[in-house]
Amino acid sequence: MKRILFLLILSAWSSMIFAQQGEFKVEVSNDTVLAGNYMIIEFDIINTNGDFIAPDFNDFDIVSGPNTSSVFSMINGQTTQKSSYTYYLEPKHEGELYIEPAYLYMEGDTLETGPIKIMVLPNPDGKKIEPKMNDNQFEFSFPEYDDHPFYRKKRSIPEKKSKKKKIKTRKL
Repeated sequence: MKRILFLLILSAWSSMIFAQQGEFKVEVSNDTVLAGNYMIIEFDIINTNGDFIAPDFNDFDIVSGPNTSSVFSMINGQTTQKSSYTYYLEPKHEGELYIEPAYLYMEGDTLETGPIKIMVLPNPDGKKIEPKMNDNQFEFSFPEYDDHPFYRKKRSIPEKKSKKKKIKTRKL
């Protein structure tokens, strides 16, 4: 009886482990960039561990990075672990550029991303466009108006005009 219970628990535990396979993926903010602007590239390691090897960004200047973040969540008994490496990159020149693959070395296995093609277009007007990642996270924004909750204009406090009080006197 104990063996059957042990085997049952072991099979349930192993099925939970194999149900959550690891992933290694890459996401870019945009695959077309105007010259003089930057883009964001994020490498996500999901439900696995290993040594992350970033690509050589030969055709790009690294504006910021690697910025790292880790998330661990457990929802209804299902755990998820995610590590992210984010880079802000500015292209060095116009044309068709490539970001080489990144690698994740694990015990006995290697995962790699594919190369990513980025098209850099001329920007004669010098427009600056801030890139955004396509997150499924909550984004809070406030309408712009004078009474913005985090920005208060300095207001002068009106001075109170003091009224002269009449003092009543009485004779003794």
